[in-house]
Amino acid sequence: MYLSPWRRLYHPRLPLKSLSIALGLAAVCATAQAEQDRVTLAIQYGYAYLPVTVADKLGMFRQQAKAHGHPNADFEIKRISGAPAINDALISGNVDIGGYGLSGTLIAWEKTRRSLDVRALCALVAGDNGLFVNDPAIKSLADFKADDKIAVSSPSGQQALLLQMAAERQFGPEQIHKLDRLMVSLPHPDATSSLVNKAGIKGYIGPNPYSYQLAQDPRVSKLFDFSSALDMRMTSGVLTSTGRFVENNPQLSAAVVAAIDEANAYIRREPRKAAELFLASEPSSLSLDQVEAMLRQVSGEWSVQPTGVMALADFMVRSGALKKAPDDWRAVFFAPVADGEGS
Repeated sequence: MYLSPWRRLYHPRLPLKSLSIALGLAAVCATAQAEQDRVTLAIQYGYAYLPVTVADKLGMFRQQAKAHGHPNADFEIKRISGAPAINDALISGNVDIGGYGLSGTLIAWEKTRRSLDVRALCALVAGDNGLFVNDPAIKSLADFKADDKIAVSSPSGQQALLLQMAAERQFGPEQIHKLDRLMVSLPHPDATSSLVNKAGIKGYIGPNPYSYQLAQDPRVSKLFDFSSALDMRMTSGVLTSTGRFVENNPQLSAAVVAAIDEANAYIRREPRKAAELFLASEPSSLSLDQVEAMLRQVSGEWSVQPTGVMALADFMVRSGALKKAPDDWRAVFFAPVADGEGS
């Protein structure tokens, strides 16, 4: 006698073990069908978001979605300038996943724990930042004068926090904000141009590719890389989402993480092809050879697992940027990354 798939689930002669397996499969199918068909990701410009570009351009998001039970899932990538605009888009529901800095994610986590529950899906890169100067007289942080200016992306962003961490280390715990008065907010391209042309600033804190570019320029010099100055490596870029999206779309969320992990491996394995994708996705003054060399230089930075979360969170409490640090870095990340070996 023929039984439809659904009637078989309840047929009295079906063995109990088979019934359990069938019910489990049915539940998975029902969950997959309930998840949304389109995922929107918003990212900024910069090499930190290269894994998203690679995963998008090479179809990794769709391939991983298919492997996670969503063969028809579609992914849209939006380029939005500035973390505040991405934060607004995420909170308003206009995007499902947004690219933040780690410090911005910690602030969003603290403010939304009892509401939207904004947390990180995965890390993107543990990118370094360099402090560059255009005045040969400046040999250390102590050499900046009261009227000198240091360009950062934002007074509350990760570059500003790095400068405060360096000030704490050099001048003492009571001097975290000693250099705050020197900070001026400039977009990275403008800051790079202003530094080399000596147009109003003496220093600039920049990530790659700007750091790589300035390291080749004889008009400026690098005081230090912050990973060396602080004796630590810290995740910079992450992908964030809301508790509602992850709860309603667990398989798609896992597919996004898997795609980023796959893209990271591709960048390490195929730096020249990844460089081509980078140059095709956003404007840059670097050549293909230069971007490839940069990607080879930073090959160890790509990982979905975060590093330095608690070190940054504890410092942000000391600086006043956070009221309370999480008890563990896992509180700021969704599974499956939260089940991994981050720090």
